[in-house]
Amino acid sequence: MGKGDRCSIGICNYDRRYPDKIVIRSHVTNFQFHGLPKDEKLCQIWHSQIHQGRKDYTENKNAKYESLSYALLEGTKQTLQEAPMRYAMDDDPDLFVKPGPGRKLKLEIELLLVMMRLRLGLLVHDLAFRFQISEALVSSIFITWIELMRLELCHLIVWPSKNVIKENLPSCFKTFYPNVRCIIDCTEIFIETPSSLDTQVQCWSDYKHHCTIKFLVVITTSGMFSYVSPCYGGRASDKFIFNNCTFIFDLEPNDQVMADRGFKIKEDLMVVQARLAIPPSTCGKLSMPSGDVLETSKIANVRIYVEQAIGRLKTFLF
Repeated sequence: MGKGDRCSIGICNYDRRYPDKIVIRSHVTNFQFHGLPKDEKLCQIWHSQIHQGRKDYTENKNAKYESLSYALLEGTKQTLQEAPMRYAMDDDPDLFVKPGPGRKLKLEIELLLVMMRLRLGLLVHDLAFRFQISEALVSSIFITWIELMRLELCHLIVWPSKNVIKENLPSCFKTFYPNVRCIIDCTEIFIETPSSLDTQVQCWSDYKHHCTIKFLVVITTSGMFSYVSPCYGGRASDKFIFNNCTFIFDLEPNDQVMADRGFKIKEDLMVVQARLAIPPSTCGKLSMPSGDVLETSKIANVRIYVEQAIGRLKTFLF
């Protein structure tokens, strides 16, 4: 074999002329370049396997191919960073196909399907009929795209520094709450009733009288989303969600967090030397003192921003 051997298998551009560009991944125990076998039957098997990866492949007895011996050990797999691309940036994507059944829908149509389900709330059965595919495939496409969108769009939710918050602090906060770092609240979204009784119990919301998912939303004083927690069942309390997410680790000493009465988290915030601003409690009181009424009014006037932000989130129009 000459030093100009280049792998001809689809999605691979390894070349012996450029050894520094060859990446030996963690799951590979042996890496070599090989010519086609002399045995005709074995050679036909090679051609058949290679043809699955590249449409424009034609048999060439002088072609060179790489042979990889995988370490099939329990728990051993490629990392996300090591996983090879489907095709190189300088190649034509139409020349390559992945092994297995062909794709039923183009990527653009799959994205349209996902956007229709998100925006219109169409049922899986309805989408399957519209796009002439099975319900199982609709579900698989939707879940795959949601996971991809989560990975690609998560960087849009940014936790700003304290200096940025100070520079953009609205005038309504400057007088009474100059140290407020963020406003927090929990919101719920209706879901279908789960078939499992245990899951139903976890998702039932006494407040909404329906099965819901619940999550914590944090916005800055200017109304920008700065943190969204993982989802929990509708049964979870505000304090439980707060204590089980990582939001508290983003706070700094002397930060003030504004919340509703349901967040009994004053002691939890003291751990990071932060303070809580909530309306005064009315428990055990026949009437509120004038000072408490004034304090409640001040907090309600500025805390409305988080309600408006949640409203925009739920009624967003493309």
